Amino acid sequence: MKLLTLSERLGLVSYRNQAKSDIKPHIRVDTDICNSVCPHKCTTYVCPANCYTMDEDGKVHFQVEDCIECGTCMYACDQGAVDWNYPDPEIGRGVTWNFG
Repeated sequence: MKLLTLSERLGLVSYRNQAKSDIKPHIRVDTDICNSVCPHKCTTYVCPANCYTMDEDGKVHFQVEDCIECGTCMYACDQGAVDWNYPDPEIGRGVTWNFG
């Protein structure tokens, strides 16, 4: 069995009842907080899907498309930049888990 790279595995993420390009973000990230008051930018280190990246100038950027809804960033961010808010009622939506 071939080991897949992270980007190959993220390419397999699918969303129930919605196309990947039509996802309704369940998470909002205020990168202004990340880039102004956050001393550690820990979300760029803990996100297993690499949704948080830091550019060469040290600025944090966020993209939701590869999010696997693990919740790590919600617990890691202690500056109030990450807000999870599932639309009500979005029954039957979210990441399709294959191995969990």
